[in-house]
Amino acid sequence: MRAALVVLGVVCSGCESVGDVVAQQKPGVEKTFAALHALSDKVALAPPLEKAELTKPAVPIALDGEGFNAMFVYAEDLATPGKAADVALRTLDSLPLLQCGSLLETQHLFNDTVTRVSPSVAKGTLEACARLRYALVIRLQEYVRPMLSLETKKFAPGKYRADVLVFDLSTGAVLGGFPVVATNDSRVSLLDGDANHVQRLIANLESSTFDALRAGAASTLRESTH
Repeated sequence: MRAALVVLGVVCSGCESVGDVVAQQKPGVEKTFAALHALSDKVALAPPLEKAELTKPAVPIALDGEGFNAMFVYAEDLATPGKAADVALRTLDSLPLLQCGSLLETQHLFNDTVTRVSPSVAKGTLEACARLRYALVIRLQEYVRPMLSLETKKFAPGKYRADVLVFDLSTGAVLGGFPVVATNDSRVSLLDGDANHVQRLIANLESSTFDALRAGAASTLRESTH
């Protein structure tokens, strides 16, 4: 009987559920969401950026790697952090916060109510949001959809222009930021079988915007460390 109890204890030591993880991590994530929500007015009132400029952060800003402490977030999402507002060309880099919001509310990943989330994945995702130190807030300035003439097989490139404001969530202070401008590639392959050629152009502009956001962040953060 004693041996059976010992075995049972070993087996159940790893029986933590997703619900348990969410309950443990919820206070930390909600603290991050509250800090993000408090940025709404500051983002709206900040003047447009003319050039990249960033005050050297107290702690290095890391968008990637183990223990990363920064994420992209759209200005429109600040009203209700963790939920996706309607924005133009949403980058995948804004997904982690949406995953956290979805886990807190439904115990599922964002836009996926079918896949069963493992406790370890839920824990890693929520811990990343709870420890978030820096927010790279994307504030749209201009968005022009690409236009296509099927008769001439030519298109007018679209345009995406935004400011990315970098905030320290521990103080609510803006450290600076960088402007981002993206447009369509000069040559885009349009397949005859496509049901919607314009959607392919929009997808191409979305890819260019993602690259521009990442390149701007890498350059600006690198300069801030020197």
